[in-house]
Amino acid sequence: MSKTKWLIVGIVGALVAAGLLGIGVVVIAWNVINYVPPSHLLLPKYSLDQTDSSHPWYRRTTVKLGSATYVNDFEEASLLVFAVIPTNGIARPPFGNSLACSIDGQSTNDFIAVDCGSEMEAYEVFRNVNRPPFDWRHAKFQALEIGSPTIHPERKRSTDPTLIADVVHTLSEGTSTPAAELPAALTTSHGAGALKNLVSLQMYCDELPGLVFCPSVYWDGTGTVYLAVSYSVEYTNRAEKVHGNWIPASESFTQWIKTR
Repeated sequence: MSKTKWLIVGIVGALVAAGLLGIGVVVIAWNVINYVPPSHLLLPKYSLDQTDSSHPWYRRTTVKLGSATYVNDFEEASLLVFAVIPTNGIARPPFGNSLACSIDGQSTNDFIAVDCGSEMEAYEVFRNVNRPPFDWRHAKFQALEIGSPTIHPERKRSTDPTLIADVVHTLSEGTSTPAAELPAALTTSHGAGALKNLVSLQMYCDELPGLVFCPSVYWDGTGTVYLAVSYSVEYTNRAEKVHGNWIPASESFTQWIKTR
């Protein structure tokens, strides 16, 4: 065989080897990304679907597990799992290594937590459709807490029933501020620092074991404090638009926030 033919054979062989190597790398990467621990292999699988919510700015996510159906919508956006990363898996998706987990203190007939993150775990609360949404307006909260690097570096806690009732009253009876009058950082802003003064207020009650009701607090830096049941972030190429029904906080809550 001539040198030219040997060269051609060598080139073709190298290309085939490179192709097989590339396929091998893809297969390995796929298996790593979608690796399912042996302990999860026998878990039942759930399906997940997402549609537009009837509430502006929100999405309605539906999880079906066996005969049960769970939803995450506006009503669940202000609920967080007390344990940041649940570990008691009850189901897994058709692909990937995410989990649906039971919540300590909650029956799966009421709430479950589902990992909706992409690269990192991000558990969201899903409510069984046969259960009514959490009625925070009439819940008996025992305590509230707040803490953030910019508003309160240390966590601040209160069990004052008057302060707690004031927050609930503001959220349920207060008048939201027109969008045109809101600080610019709440309507459109750039970069990760846009939400630095936007935090959650954690409210605890025995009626919601394993979960926390977390309305949102925004401090515009000039002394004005706003409250909202929840908010939604719209991501664009150059901006983050924060949508929510923002209500000016009462003077007593504002003073509590500002007091170290």
